[in-house]
Amino acid sequence: MPDGVVMMIENTFDMNSSFDRSCVEIDLDALKHNFEEIKKATTPGTGILAVVKADAYGHGALETAKTLIDSGAAGLCLATIDEAVELRKHGIDVPMMTLGYTDPTRFRDAVRYDVEQAVYSFEIAKALSDEAIKAGKKCRIHIKLDTGMGRIGFKTDGSETDEIVNSCTLPGIEPYGVFSHFAAADTDDDEYTRYQFDCFMKQIDELKGRGITFAKRHICNSAGILRFPGMHLDMVRAGIILYGLMPPGCPAPVTDIDLKPVMNWYAKVIHVKTVPAGTTISYGRHFTADKPTEVTTVGIGYADGLSRRLSNGFELIIGGRRCPIIGNICMDMCMVDTTALEERPKVGDKVTVFGSDRSADELAERLGTINYEITCDVGKRVRRLYVGG
Repeated sequence: MPDGVVMMIENTFDMNSSFDRSCVEIDLDALKHNFEEIKKATTPGTGILAVVKADAYGHGALETAKTLIDSGAAGLCLATIDEAVELRKHGIDVPMMTLGYTDPTRFRDAVRYDVEQAVYSFEIAKALSDEAIKAGKKCRIHIKLDTGMGRIGFKTDGSETDEIVNSCTLPGIEPYGVFSHFAAADTDDDEYTRYQFDCFMKQIDELKGRGITFAKRHICNSAGILRFPGMHLDMVRAGIILYGLMPPGCPAPVTDIDLKPVMNWYAKVIHVKTVPAGTTISYGRHFTADKPTEVTTVGIGYADGLSRRLSNGFELIIGGRRCPIIGNICMDMCMVDTTALEERPKVGDKVTVFGSDRSADELAERLGTINYEITCDVGKRVRRLYVGG
């Protein structure tokens, strides 16, 4: 099992024996629940691809992938070839695809480990074709169309149709899928989303007229799944909603969905003391106690992913109460004012950063970012503890 990962068989864990400073508890039952909710919201007959890139948004790709496959995921979406190879080496044998760029020097691994590739230029397709021929195999590809994201993909104005056809008819290439990505499905700009979908379908129809067809068409991300059921097509790609979080700012879904947070981030109290008025706390002396203050030191810092921008004011939860961070967050520790607590904290007590008691969205709002970044930023040295499942 990878370093920093502990599998928990019980549905609860003992604070003192399970981790020494900080951990994230990953609730696999909540993950399964979310997948079932997504399935209810997805058009019958449409496959659900589970997005487990970026170590499953910080949740741990291997264990989440196993749970999602058992729940019925049609395949997995990754960002890099290394992410896919790592899962293959741990026995994951379902279809996998990379959603973006793979360096041509890694196409040998893509073919060897049967990792389906996003293709958005003839040069990429040709290099994959060459590797597939050398290996005596077929390489499945997904043609990526740029319908308005402006990132990667073939143009959909007809100017690159010949290039797509040439890419799909190379020896050793199996044109299995075609996909695109919504830029604004999580906003109220439905007109742009419908424009993107129309561009997507128009290009697919044009390719069909040239004899190029695909087994799988997919364009819906998390917001698209929830808001545009008529666009589900053959497959959808579920990302942030798998982990119990909504795309920030997303308008109400077409049907109600009950999502449960999968990640709970905890730390421990490591020291408690009372300081007199006038005492300064932490680097830079940016906090000065204006009265006798109970200072509780917590074993978590910015190297664990607790952003230094949360210094001086953001609250951690101790004993069911919100207690403000005082002074600058350090690399490995932070200090919290627990003077207002009725019961003095003890070394080893649990401290909650986010989870079921408070959404990661609250941290994201404070930092001016999105919940995706909050879970992805939880450091690798923070132990992942898996419960449920």
